[in-house]
Amino acid sequence: MRRVVIIGFQSAGLTAAATARMVDREAKVTVIERRMYATYHPCGLPFAIGGDVPHIRHLVEAASKLPGVDVHIGTEAKAIDTDAKIVEIQDRKTLRKGKVPYDSLVIATGSLPLRPPIPGSDLSNVFTLRTMRDGEEILAALPRANKALVVGGGPIGLEAAAALRESGLETTLVEMQPNVLPWMLDPDMSEAVLDQLSRVGIPTILGKPVKELRGEKKVSSVVVGEEEIQADLVVLCTGVKPDIELAVSAGVELGTLGVIKVDDHLRTNIPDVYAAGDCVESSCFLTKRPILSQLATTAIRMGKIAGANAAGGDEVFPGVLNTIVSSAYGLEIAATGLTTRNARDAGIETIAGRIRTLNKPYFYPGAEPIIVKLIVKPKERRVIGGQVIGDGAAERVNMLAFAIKQNVTIDELARIEYCYAPPMSDCIEPLVVAAEAVLRRL
Repeated sequence: MRRVVIIGFQSAGLTAAATARMVDREAKVTVIERRMYATYHPCGLPFAIGGDVPHIRHLVEAASKLPGVDVHIGTEAKAIDTDAKIVEIQDRKTLRKGKVPYDSLVIATGSLPLRPPIPGSDLSNVFTLRTMRDGEEILAALPRANKALVVGGGPIGLEAAAALRESGLETTLVEMQPNVLPWMLDPDMSEAVLDQLSRVGIPTILGKPVKELRGEKKVSSVVVGEEEIQADLVVLCTGVKPDIELAVSAGVELGTLGVIKVDDHLRTNIPDVYAAGDCVESSCFLTKRPILSQLATTAIRMGKIAGANAAGGDEVFPGVLNTIVSSAYGLEIAATGLTTRNARDAGIETIAGRIRTLNKPYFYPGAEPIIVKLIVKPKERRVIGGQVIGDGAAERVNMLAFAIKQNVTIDELARIEYCYAPPMSDCIEPLVVAAEAVLRRL
């Protein structure tokens, strides 16, 4: 009987466990998870804070069991003996120690919130937004707060700012880069997001660092550039750091980005040890360069590959496009593939087309603007990136991600067949309008 052990029970670990059990029905699959509760959904935290999710505990999965999988909640993996193929564990409540033998191991330890070394970041009412505890502490602080400041203009930062504004707080968003969603959108596309934030009363400060958090025990103001902004609640949405300590201590090799290095089967340098999720270095599907893809969707896809191979399969992970969607106070924002800046950094020549149209016929109630930008390699005429802002952005970007992986040309995209009915869509699909705009430039 094959013994498959998985460390971590979030997106990658859960998926790896379920997949391993499906690939080898006779395998003994064991999961080790240090949290005291089952899988939760960190991407839902901003929406619980904003009230869209009625109660934050709804984000926690009710069950911690998978058919045929032995899940140990509240148990920490302390060390991995790769010679003896043993994981040393400790129960967090009883402190009882034990050993779990394995034939194959999947490391899916995920990531931890990144708290930047800003003076004053240890003051009370300064939070990160990654764990259930973070969310609960922010909710508890809301009734006693009036002015909030969010540091970081990535997807979670945008969603956190919108949530705090919806909760009645005066909210300011600060991003050190010159535009919001800097690795997701080109600057010309981010302007639409800034317009939306302005309309709902969220001032945005771009291109300036947060120098200091001030206050007596509790935060009262934030120094941004040379300006001091009053804030009695601060949320640091400055990214996450891979949780790799256990892997490093076991001798697992790291890649150029400082996270676990794996091959296209998600194998580490140690025999029979695989890795998946936020703690792993992936590769860009288009450039083949190392890349971080700390998304739940990537973790799930990696978990399927690692779990299958740990159970005796032979699956290949093809790389990522970092397909992502976010929301800014109801404005849907999605992207996939390369931005023009990403392409330029990789030495790839591009041509782009951007259009603004309606998502429904002008005469139909609820018709709203939708903006589409397509990025193309002109010589090959291949689509390599897309950004969509407006209702239906996620579905269109999902289609673009599929098109990119199938090496679809801009000519083929302009000829796709699509459906039409006034309540759902316009008679000319916005992706086609954008593709025709690129063709005119070509």
